[in-house]
Amino acid sequence: MKSRILIADRYGQSDVLDFVEEELPPLAPGHARIEVRAAGINPIDARRMTGEIRFGPLPLRFGTEFAGLITELPAKAGPWSVGDEVLGSGGGFTHATIIDVPIGNLIRRPSTLDWAVAGSLAGTAQTAMAVLHELGDIGSLLVNGGAGGVGTVLIQLAREKGIQVVATASQANEDHLRALDAKSVAYGPGLVERIRDIHPAAFDAAVILAGTEEATQASLATVKPEGDVASITGIPAPSERVRATGNKPSPANLQYVVDRVADGRIRWEVSETYPFTRAAEGFGAVLQGHTRGKRVLIF
Repeated sequence: MKSRILIADRYGQSDVLDFVEEELPPLAPGHARIEVRAAGINPIDARRMTGEIRFGPLPLRFGTEFAGLITELPAKAGPWSVGDEVLGSGGGFTHATIIDVPIGNLIRRPSTLDWAVAGSLAGTAQTAMAVLHELGDIGSLLVNGGAGGVGTVLIQLAREKGIQVVATASQANEDHLRALDAKSVAYGPGLVERIRDIHPAAFDAAVILAGTEEATQASLATVKPEGDVASITGIPAPSERVRATGNKPSPANLQYVVDRVADGRIRWEVSETYPFTRAAEGFGAVLQGHTRGKRVLIF
């Protein structure tokens, strides 16, 4: 069986992306073979493409989340059957027509979630849940870059726990943040003063989801000296106060969020979908920023 895989053999803008066809090896023990129907494009995918974040050898392969159909299983596959509709985290990459995934990464796709939504949740949900768990017992939180995928889920999980949330975004996304029950602030010159106008007290913690110097400095200026400042961007911060965090795969955490998206307790938005053949267009749009929710490849 062959898979068509998105790659980049050099760093650059989205014109470096290309496709290769590869014969898949025999299915490894403990894995399921998946026919991908949808896969989210995360900022880290685009930043790896440009070389801003570098891990893994060239040629690069992309994608951390997916939704699709099981096409092959090992002899002992627990509750799973060929034909089951599933979603989860990939085993290495997900921007491909066929992928092999550890069985332990899978959860079932609820019938109420279309493929684009199902394929865009795993990275976002597990990152947001992990970050919130790490922050512990806090009463107030600053979210820098709140309109994207992780921010959208993180804000709602925090509000579910009664945490006061102030979130930054472009002016075009301020209504989106308010709909999530966060106080919104447009980023740009004077950001710290605008944050203090609506939340004069120092925050217990801040999360940096947009990798800008402005986001880092606003966090350091408005969080308590002993407060927690976490960043998921993968970009080295100019202060030792900023700690790195990120996606920690947990099917239980993913299930928690998926259940809430499926029944409407958590709002989720797919801003735009792209046929797999137009992956370069989707990556380019992610690089431009201002994505609300997630951009998704459809297969």
